[in-house]
Amino acid sequence: WYPRLFWESGLVVQVLYLEAEAAGVRATGIGCYFDDPVHEIVAIKDQTLQSLYHFTIGGPIEDHRLTTLPPYFHLERGT
Repeated sequence: WYPRLFWESGLVVQVLYLEAEAAGVRATGIGCYFDDPVHEIVAIKDQTLQSLYHFTIGGPIEDHRLTTLPPYFHLERGT
């Protein structure tokens, strides 16, 4: 049953991505984190509830120190 929880959380996250895009905002999923500290913060004491995936939705903050290139840019320039 545990692997199915990850499958189901991925399905929910996909819907959240689509809804965020439809609402005109950005979103990102965070699937790699230390779950034990998260469980401590939100007071999860047993395995009845689990923190499987984190997700944020909001507007972008442009950081001009970063460079954004189109997909497959490295193939188009011939290297």
